[in-house]
Amino acid sequence: TQITGRVIEKNFKAGDKVEGMNSGSLAVIYDMSYLKLELAVDELDIGKVAVGQSVSLTADALEGQTFTGVVDKININGTTTSGHTSYPVTVKVEGSPEALYPGMNVSAKIIVEEVGSVLALPVEAVERGNTVLVAKEGCLDENGVIKDLSAAEERQVTLGRNDDEYIEIVDGLEEGEVVLALSPQGSSLMSAMGMG
Repeated sequence: TQITGRVIEKNFKAGDKVEGMNSGSLAVIYDMSYLKLELAVDELDIGKVAVGQSVSLTADALEGQTFTGVVDKININGTTTSGHTSYPVTVKVEGSPEALYPGMNVSAKIIVEEVGSVLALPVEAVERGNTVLVAKEGCLDENGVIKDLSAAEERQVTLGRNDDEYIEIVDGLEEGEVVLALSPQGSSLMSAMGMG
């Protein structure tokens, strides 16, 4: 049988006698054409994960480099610790990048959905009741500083997806409109922007 791979551990050197099965393995060979890793996905997120989804990978030892992978297998046999369950997800690394070595510490982000271009605002710009404060004519001076808060319009918006920083505005706002974000520390201006 012929095996193709990279020798990562040799247990004997040239000239050593190898007798019987008790001598152990000659060497450990890794098939570098099939690199994979296993992630522990939280029970709150596992329902969003599916085989075939793209995965973005970074390695602690390879700063500035990003690799791609794909969800290869989802194991329903979860592990429960202190009442909290996570599930093993196997990711296959695409392209067999030579820079990645077995055993490296790798971080992974599973892309569960791609929505294309959307209109979004920083989450702090959206008030209770799904409203935003839109700067109208006369609200700002020539330098963009708020001069007349009564010229701002409170507007109801329809929200979509969000992450920790941005929230999608499905309806009620046009790209480029200026939104005020008021807080006890002061106020700031934010423009509704299209995001890919």
